Amino acid sequence: MRSKGGFILHLLVLAVLCHSGHSLTCYTCPDNVACNTTTVCSLNLDACLLVKAEPNLFYHRCWKLDDCNYNFISKALGLGKLKYNCCQQDLCNRNAAAPGASSTALLLSPLLAAAWTLWL
Repeated sequence: MRSKGGFILHLLVLAVLCHSGHSLTCYTCPDNVACNTTTVCSLNLDACLLVKAEPNLFYHRCWKLDDCNYNFISKALGLGKLKYNCCQQDLCNRNAAAPGASSTALLLSPLLAAAWTLWL
């Protein structure tokens, strides 16, 4: 007989792996290094954007992947010199210099579930 904990763990893993079909969630903070505010992006915004501009400005927001280029971002934000990154995974636009959660736990969850199943 299988334990209730094993069943719940399988449901958790399925929820993590089957999250496609929903809107993207991104960090959204204007001019904030340690951004912890998140939002669910509207359907037409299909990427998360992180911009690092001089002197020490950081922008986190939802963005349209088609508009993810230097000229468009520079004009839209009114910035001259900047570095940017667009990505299409939930909460992928966290500033690497800011403290916070890592996506490593999500990457390891299928391995942990398999190990848990074998152990039971």
